[in-house]
Amino acid sequence: MGLINLSDREKQAIDAINSGELHDLVDQAMRSEHLGKLSGLPLYDCGEYVATKLRYFDRALAAYRIAKSAKKREETLYSAHKAGSDMTFAFAQIKQRLEVEERESQLFFVYDPAMPPFGLTQNMQVRVSYRWRRTTGDEWTSGSIVFKHKVRPRLEYHALAQPKPKRKPSARKLAENRENDLLHEWEHFERLAHWSVRDYFRAGHDGAGIPGQFEVRLGDHDGLNNFSADFWGRKVSS
Repeated sequence: MGLINLSDREKQAIDAINSGELHDLVDQAMRSEHLGKLSGLPLYDCGEYVATKLRYFDRALAAYRIAKSAKKREETLYSAHKAGSDMTFAFAQIKQRLEVEERESQLFFVYDPAMPPFGLTQNMQVRVSYRWRRTTGDEWTSGSIVFKHKVRPRLEYHALAQPKPKRKPSARKLAENRENDLLHEWEHFERLAHWSVRDYFRAGHDGAGIPGQFEVRLGDHDGLNNFSADFWGRKVSS
């Protein structure tokens, strides 16, 4: 599953599953205490969220199946019912996401990010590419925006909350920690940038108003927040 878009494989798997049949097979699994025909559905291809819930349900059924005492049977039965409900709810959520994506893709499409650059530095840039059109009868217009972000020393703050090491970290360890910090910051920055463009289109704006570049705004303690990448005047609900 991409940051913005479901993969073709995930879309095909979601489309192949009927929600009513899924509920029926969950009920059958509860009665038989095995996944049974539920294993024949491409649930593992619907994304990690659904796959994880299916694994939880399988384990809950196994625990219910081997339980002996009446009390244990009652406890594991409840857990199995909950796991089954969680799994069907997860599928309903991912199916809804697909419906939203398909509807939105008629007027705009934000491309998922590529790999991070080799050798991250404090001066970061993220390019978000997209295509858009005002009506389904119009031709597509492609564009992109470059988000810029200079990382502040705040990345070291988390270390202050940790117990002071008995020995001073080696230069190699310090460099490794710094690289990991920069990667985490990059991933956060990348998500904010792509979500901002997606939310801009979702709010009903068109690509003509997207600038070529934007310097993110930092929040308290010079850190990124949920609105740092908003190049547009998002209205926040009270």
